Amino acid sequence: MSVESMGERLPIITIGGFLGAGKTTLVNQILLQADGKRIVVFVNDFGDINIDHTLVETVEADRISLQNGCVCCSLNDDLVGSIADFSREKNPPDIIVIEASGVADPRALDSSINALESAGLTRLDSRLYLLDAERFSSLAFEDAEQIIDHAVASDLILLNKSDIASTKQIDDIKNIFCEAAPYTKIVETEYSDISIDLIIGCQLQNKKVNRYQTPFQKKVDHKKQYRHWSGETKALIDRHYFEQFIKTLPDVCLRAKGLLRFSDAPEKLFKFDLVGYRATLERYKASEEQLVSQLVVIGDQKNLKPADIERGFQRTIVA
Repeated sequence: MSVESMGERLPIITIGGFLGAGKTTLVNQILLQADGKRIVVFVNDFGDINIDHTLVETVEADRISLQNGCVCCSLNDDLVGSIADFSREKNPPDIIVIEASGVADPRALDSSINALESAGLTRLDSRLYLLDAERFSSLAFEDAEQIIDHAVASDLILLNKSDIASTKQIDDIKNIFCEAAPYTKIVETEYSDISIDLIIGCQLQNKKVNRYQTPFQKKVDHKKQYRHWSGETKALIDRHYFEQFIKTLPDVCLRAKGLLRFSDAPEKLFKFDLVGYRATLERYKASEEQLVSQLVVIGDQKNLKPADIERGFQRTIVA
């Protein structure tokens, strides 16, 4: 676990994937599940984003503002400047999402993100990579090798179109990445439909997700796919025991997020994020009324055992 610099920074998500893997559909899913979050999405082509005209508030040359507070921007040469402007707004967005080109290495965005992080404006929240499970086995060797090379740098691989792929195709892909990327989590998806909690972290308070369906979408019951555990305490957390506890989480969960008060700094609140095997901890600005420790863990139905998480969390609490 790395301890980031003090102060809250704007989180960034990158979305990579080969042509036709479902990146734009994933962007649509994120916008549909915004539920009050202000999300700014940088995309290559506005035309591919399925935006209901009734949700559009204003349209500019390189920006579409939606009535729910989300914004779609063109992915232009001044990406750093555009994101910096958003981060400095009086009411900045909750998260930035960048959809990389289908033929580009998502790591090409690293220099831009590093520059923003060095300036203390943003932090990398997670790297997502979409892979077409049904098509992968029929790709040319060079294309398949490129996909593997790009995917291994991600935190989460979304094995998309898993509903039309055979069991063998899915098993073969998982075997490849178990060897090539043992510390990258794999999630099976259909129509790029995935809970927003996995995409941008768990919500600390449960909210009803308001969604509407578009013709190309198929409803997936996320409650049947994923399981949540959440805990809250006014007591202090032992930092050493917490660090030991979170080392056990990547094996059983996909994402975790929390606000924590440690016994060695009781007057401060820290924000904890875990995606895949990468965890960060940084200072969080909060009033005295907010000084309560909360933790949310999300995983699939098979691996996440709430009772085990509860016991582990309880051991971190200072008696």
